[in-house]
Amino acid sequence: MSLEKTITFNEFFHMVQEEVRKEISRRIHDEDMKYALEGGKLLRPTMLLLSFKACNGNSSKYKKALESAVGVELAHSASLLHDDIMDGDVERRGKPALHIIKGVGTAILVGHKMINEAFRISLDHGEKNARIFLDTWSETLIGQLKDIDFNAKLEEIFNGRKPEKLLEEYFKIIEMKTASLFAAACRAGAIEAEAPEKVINLIKEYGKEVGIAYQLADDLVDIVEGKIEEGIIMPLIRAYGNNVDTHFIEMLKKNGKSIIEEALKERGINLREIYEEEIKKHVEKAVELASSPLLPESIYKELLKEAPQYIVDAMIKKINGEVA
Repeated sequence: MSLEKTITFNEFFHMVQEEVRKEISRRIHDEDMKYALEGGKLLRPTMLLLSFKACNGNSSKYKKALESAVGVELAHSASLLHDDIMDGDVERRGKPALHIIKGVGTAILVGHKMINEAFRISLDHGEKNARIFLDTWSETLIGQLKDIDFNAKLEEIFNGRKPEKLLEEYFKIIEMKTASLFAAACRAGAIEAEAPEKVINLIKEYGKEVGIAYQLADDLVDIVEGKIEEGIIMPLIRAYGNNVDTHFIEMLKKNGKSIIEEALKERGINLREIYEEEIKKHVEKAVELASSPLLPESIYKELLKEAPQYIVDAMIKKINGEVA
């Protein structure tokens, strides 16, 4: 990949997307797997390759880093196949979900095939990479299980639980389900670059902060679109504290966004501002980590600083003007 002396994250992002898609086309021949991979933004592979570059990854090692990036996307897309089944979603990435056109059984098994291929790639890259894959996948699964439990027991959770405990659990789910894969992608990029352990740990923490900011932005979009899931916790607590009863929960399920917005408005609180305040904290933390003197000065270090805000803005731009 050749670069000019100056480049924006947007330009870098599109260059990487093209390279990763070519590598997917070269490596993946199963039609169902290809269908599941089509249309992805490839954020996690991009963060892996940016981390590789920011850690002074040698061009001779770039091919291995690109393979690793494909592995990350395989694992992520596999999790989406299974998410769609569990959530009953009929669309993914602007087209019918795989389980809709091929059936639940096929979608589950295709997901397993993708995970298997991702693990094969990580194993080919050495025991350290393989262990990262297994640890991250395990953490993601635990986060998903907590997420299912959290949503299934919404009424029970709001009866008698302290607000700080609810928020703690909400952020734990975000860290395990979403941020862990961003952290693993950045960490893998640093490992492929053969960076020192201190740098690997730094870039891992950077990826975690980016992942949290991304998920918060995603949750804001879900609320605006009327979905009542764990993301409702933050504005709900700001609006009502512990004063939530069963009747309110039923009203919330029917028209959550309007009820929350009305309650916040009465208290002079803006729904979008709640999320933007929290997102800003994690974006700033990511930028602080990317500014560390442990990372060599380069255009890629500058892109690490630019990436968090770009990723958040890309997520929430679709709702600009929809939230007062």
